[in-house]
Amino acid sequence: MGDVKIHEVTDDESVSLDKIIESKKKLIDKINNKESTDCDGCPVLEYNYWKDIEEEQFDHISVENHARCNMRCSYCSETYYGGKVGNYNLINALNELNEKNKIREDCQVAWGGGEPTMAKDFHELINFVNKKINPKTQRFFSNAINFSEEIALLMKNNIASLTVSVDAGTIDTFKVVRGVNQFKKVMTHLSKYISYSRDNLVIKYIFTELNSTLEEIDSFVNATKEYKLNHGNFLISSNFRDEKLSVEQGLLILHLHNSLLNAGANTSMLDDHVRPRISKITEKIMNADLSEFNLNNQLKSIISLTKEHKKNDNEIVVWGVGEYANLLLDKSYTFKGKKVKYFVDSNRLKQGQTFRNKNVLDPIKLIDDDCKILIASSFWYHDILNLLETFKVDKKRIFPSFLI
Repeated sequence: MGDVKIHEVTDDESVSLDKIIESKKKLIDKINNKESTDCDGCPVLEYNYWKDIEEEQFDHISVENHARCNMRCSYCSETYYGGKVGNYNLINALNELNEKNKIREDCQVAWGGGEPTMAKDFHELINFVNKKINPKTQRFFSNAINFSEEIALLMKNNIASLTVSVDAGTIDTFKVVRGVNQFKKVMTHLSKYISYSRDNLVIKYIFTELNSTLEEIDSFVNATKEYKLNHGNFLISSNFRDEKLSVEQGLLILHLHNSLLNAGANTSMLDDHVRPRISKITEKIMNADLSEFNLNNQLKSIISLTKEHKKNDNEIVVWGVGEYANLLLDKSYTFKGKKVKYFVDSNRLKQGQTFRNKNVLDPIKLIDDDCKILIASSFWYHDILNLLETFKVDKKRIFPSFLI
């Protein structure tokens, strides 16, 4: 159902800490009294022991205080590009959280919008966040029409990452999907960003009805080579408005995934929009007649390898204890029914707990084990991969990311 609105915001007072705490309490009371709320149906809603709201600290802050954007994407809405601006002072609101010690040391700040670089006070805001909030990490979601030196330097210093959706391999399709004639400019800026940091740039391809052809996908892969982006990190998604994928789309997703890896991609992942959708059609994909779809023969080897992994009944270790892990272990063709030895998670608050009746341990435990490792995260996939590399874990222990 999207983000949950806890109350109307009309002025600075509306975003005061006291007001937010009061509204959160009312929301939680309604949930516990089984009254209808916007939280109904949330996959991570659970019965548990929770701290009092007054004692909580923020570990995640999402900056989305305006709806100004210089694109008109086919899958977007006026909510995100309609031009509205928050009627409160964001710096004052963040400063209150900071002064009242409500921000955790491991806090992450995510920047969205609208287009974050179009915020009127972007330079002042980003300087405030870096100096006063001092987040452990930052994630920027931008369309890269504007190039930001501030973002690039944060990436270079390994304290921020940038995700950019391209969603096309040609100028004409880019104009249709993204609503502007800026394909070359975006790709040029991505080339500049990746020169600051390969590891902290994620290039995204969202499948829609407008860009789901073999020709467009192959053009996208060729464009990544032309602009020297092919050794970067890639995330494959689908239009969140489309509840179902066709078998052809599923095969095209695997084709893109495989083509990017063959072109030298550091990582290529399916995100949490496309994973549950592709899980629903995996049996059809595994038994599809590939000759009908004019796709390369390498897909045959992927499908064969996937079937082999499914047959293997050895215990595995899973990195991640969120809903994505549940999705893979309950719905995935490859991992459904797999025996899990234990889970690991880098979040210290989760270590020592149990998940799915198994212990959650510190990832350092992986050094002394030889089990195969399933990375149960799309958002943090390449970060986890980098950590495993620092642990000197044999890459052969890590399940291939194409497995569905």
